[in-house]
Amino acid sequence: MTVTLEKAESYDLVRNLFQYYIYDMSEYMGWPPGDSGTFSVDDSVSGLSDYWNKPEHYPYLITVENEVAGFSLVRKYPQDNTLYDMGQFFVLRKFKRQGIGEQAFRLSVEKHPGRWLTRVLPGNIGAKEFWMNVIRAVSSSDVVVTTETYKSTEMEFIRYRVADS
Repeated sequence: MTVTLEKAESYDLVRNLFQYYIYDMSEYMGWPPGDSGTFSVDDSVSGLSDYWNKPEHYPYLITVENEVAGFSLVRKYPQDNTLYDMGQFFVLRKFKRQGIGEQAFRLSVEKHPGRWLTRVLPGNIGAKEFWMNVIRAVSSSDVVVTTETYKSTEMEFIRYRVADS
């Protein structure tokens, strides 16, 4: 399968996909659906539009054989702009456990060699396992995991370096 990562031109497309990301994260965050039964995207909380409106924010669309498969949102970390931050990363369930997430992650970090940060919720065991595996596969340095707070949520911060190809 051919996995591609291209700049996401359509905010609306990623915003629509983001609802599924929020739904998946609700398992760990306890977020309820809105009154309409959907998981709406509150831009003041998600910061999603920043990826189209701020410098050093890079929205990517993940595709498989020209079919939309998810997104990868990369930015410079606001609290330390020497780090790239995997802001959000999402693969539709249809494409999970096929190596697509790993390929999309590799493509994401190859575009931005340097020091990286990926955050994961402590209770999201599957995500942590995924991140540790793919990060170790691409890291050119030790992988350091710490527990820190981001936007009042305790998370595991994974720091690593990706060398130029």
